[in-house]
Amino acid sequence: MQEENNQALTDLFPPILPSLDDWPIVKISKDRQEIVRAVAERTSAQILAKNPGEKSIQDVLAKAVYLEKARISSKPWSIDPKDDKAFWDGIKKELVRLEAFADNDITEEAAVLERIVERYAREIAGHFDKNTYRFANRFVPFAFNRLLNSTRSREFIRLFRNKRNLLKRIHLVGETEQIRSLARKGTVIAVPTHISNIDSITIGWAISAIGLPAFLYGAGLNLFSVRFLAYFMKRLGAYKVDRRKKNSIYLETLKTYSTEVIERGGHSLFFPGGTRSRSGELESNLKLGLLGTALEAQRQHIIQADSNEFRRIYVVPVTLNYSFVIEAPQLIDEHLRQVGKERYFIQADRYSSSYKLLKFIYRFFSSSADFTIAFGQAMDIFGNKVDEDGNSIDEFGNKIDIRDYFRSNGVLVEDVQRDNEYSRMLSEKIVQAYRVNNVAMPAHIVSFAAFHIFQQMHTTSDLYSVLRMPAEFRRIPYQKLLQSVKNLQDELVRMSEKGKIRIGALVEAEPEELLQYGLKSLGVYHAKKPLRKEKKTGDIVCQDMKTLLFYHNRLTGYGLEKHV
Repeated sequence: MQEENNQALTDLFPPILPSLDDWPIVKISKDRQEIVRAVAERTSAQILAKNPGEKSIQDVLAKAVYLEKARISSKPWSIDPKDDKAFWDGIKKELVRLEAFADNDITEEAAVLERIVERYAREIAGHFDKNTYRFANRFVPFAFNRLLNSTRSREFIRLFRNKRNLLKRIHLVGETEQIRSLARKGTVIAVPTHISNIDSITIGWAISAIGLPAFLYGAGLNLFSVRFLAYFMKRLGAYKVDRRKKNSIYLETLKTYSTEVIERGGHSLFFPGGTRSRSGELESNLKLGLLGTALEAQRQHIIQADSNEFRRIYVVPVTLNYSFVIEAPQLIDEHLRQVGKERYFIQADRYSSSYKLLKFIYRFFSSSADFTIAFGQAMDIFGNKVDEDGNSIDEFGNKIDIRDYFRSNGVLVEDVQRDNEYSRMLSEKIVQAYRVNNVAMPAHIVSFAAFHIFQQMHTTSDLYSVLRMPAEFRRIPYQKLLQSVKNLQDELVRMSEKGKIRIGALVEAEPEELLQYGLKSLGVYHAKKPLRKEKKTGDIVCQDMKTLLFYHNRLTGYGLEKHV
């Protein structure tokens, strides 16, 4: 049966490049040493250009040494290089010598800088192994199928006996054919929402499922200390991102690496929110750094073009939509601590071992919840729509020559301030795309209705007072919640028809089915169920207001409050 499912998916989305040897990520992996050298040279040149003069470059080096030694003196990670301390002690000693004998010649400082940059570049650069990919490509769909089918209860099947397609619990929707077409013409940058530790697996599977080559992506260095993850990430193109390293040399090296691989045609994946959404809301403030590397790669394509033809870069927003999120209680707790101005504790990594991670993955996929991956319309690097041929178009459908964005008085020029503004414009378009491609799931709708009913019951209370509501007041008559769910359902269907949001297939079912499945999804894993139906009274009771808020937040910003 599994082989039939895989074959059906392959028939629906045949690989756009059947031979792995033709994949950009494979070619980039083969050129790893060359790329490391190129990144080291480019980064060193950029830093020296920004910091002319002996004193200026010495200050950059000194700050890097200070920050790195501070990092080393704190709790080290098992993945850290064994010679970390010795290397930076040596750099400090060399820098002290150079500062003592200032001679206005930066040759030696430049050599020290290049040593640091090359070390960083080697640490960052990823590797792709075809055999590991083939294994993962067989294993992941098999695991998805076994786990997702392992708990389909009779109740679940009965509920959807007339909607057999809903039994396929992973739904791929949106502009899949457009993305496949553009991936043949240029370089695709996927920018998904980020809400769960499972996101990397989910989006990786989705990219493969629609027949695209593997994408390069940045993975936190701490994840490489989990041996199960490290085995795959070291071989599947993940490049390392050490978020502890804040010095300008490291950050410049990281951005240059991303630019270099995109220039070489490497399809890439960024989580532009930077981290998981703690509140459960869609991201609204995006990190511009890695988006800027795609912009720089596009500029370089235009500069290096011998004719009017140049390789284009396309940005594809993707929303990852889950019926439930295992980490929801921890995430919303961190969010409330932060916005509540209380002392903010960064919790220990709950998935710091292979066992914990595998247990997490099993719990997620063996639950009886479904999820939807929505691919939005592709755009160019400035946020313009693109036509079927990959050309940028304005709101009236007229073609745009994107080279004009990089020109000043008719000449192609570099302008950092201008390009930063372009990255900001792109981020706004991505945020807008997230909103229209957000999928309203039953759990979100039921949570939104219930939480606003509780707020209406306590109109004079602030959010924190509502969250601390005594248990005896945290109940809603079943019919009252059902009516609110129906009102929201009607409005969401209208919004969907206008292209303002996506809705799951079940959202068009009978309101009572929607309510029942929403309650079921919310209670699938959490020890304290956000909502449950009390057998004796039939009332809907909330056991965890904070987690209810988390799921409610997915639908904020649409003006739905007046429909509850």
